[in-house]
Amino acid sequence: MKMFLLLLVPFIAMAQDKKWSNESELSIVQAGGNTSLETYNLKTESSLKKTKRVYSLGGHYTLGNGEVVDQTDSTKKVKEETARNWDAHARYEQILSETFDGFFGVMYEGNEFSGFKQRENYDLGGKYKLHTGDDFNSFFELGFRYTTERALVRDVNNEDTFNDYKGRLYYELNHAVHSGLSYKFWTEYVKNFTRSEDYLINFEPSMAFTINSSFSLKLAYKGMYDNQPATVGNKYLDWAYTTSLLAKF
Repeated sequence: MKMFLLLLVPFIAMAQDKKWSNESELSIVQAGGNTSLETYNLKTESSLKKTKRVYSLGGHYTLGNGEVVDQTDSTKKVKEETARNWDAHARYEQILSETFDGFFGVMYEGNEFSGFKQRENYDLGGKYKLHTGDDFNSFFELGFRYTTERALVRDVNNEDTFNDYKGRLYYELNHAVHSGLSYKFWTEYVKNFTRSEDYLINFEPSMAFTINSSFSLKLAYKGMYDNQPATVGNKYLDWAYTTSLLAKF
């Protein structure tokens, strides 16, 4: 947590800088009648560019609730939490050349439905820019990750906290087809070296339709595959399809 707070200092000190930018999105789903469902998703990403340095900060929070039959009284329905996950992350990036950057990042995340209370990720690596332009850009990252994970249940050795050394490979592309349409795709592979049978594959394709200079409508599908779920019996793939209002400043 101390390292995360240290990375916030540039944002506090230079919040009025003209090179500050923010992208936030909000999606809300409510259903009634025969089905009662509420889902809220909030995501935000901010960045601050200073000569050859880039500071970024962001996170998301997802909460879902639905009604189920009360087990003690079948004539009643009670509200039950069906989804809750979050993350907060900060990153420092040093521009070393036109095509290569170095970075250090910290991420805290939680998802009890996936079997862990909190996961702390510390990343160190490099970023190689394949193509940089006004309408199209793509890059990949390769780095080292150290993770501390606090599981919901103890394993056969009566342990619930695990420290792992991992490798991370990430690729992203962005393309503005024209002024009213753009798309983005990213994918991430995280290999666990401490527990060699464990790995993660995350990916998200998305499209954004411009409403005006500040707002867009975003459609996205995010998949998160865990080859060794934290809780035995959990499904390998978590996914989410969202329709969001996207704001850029």
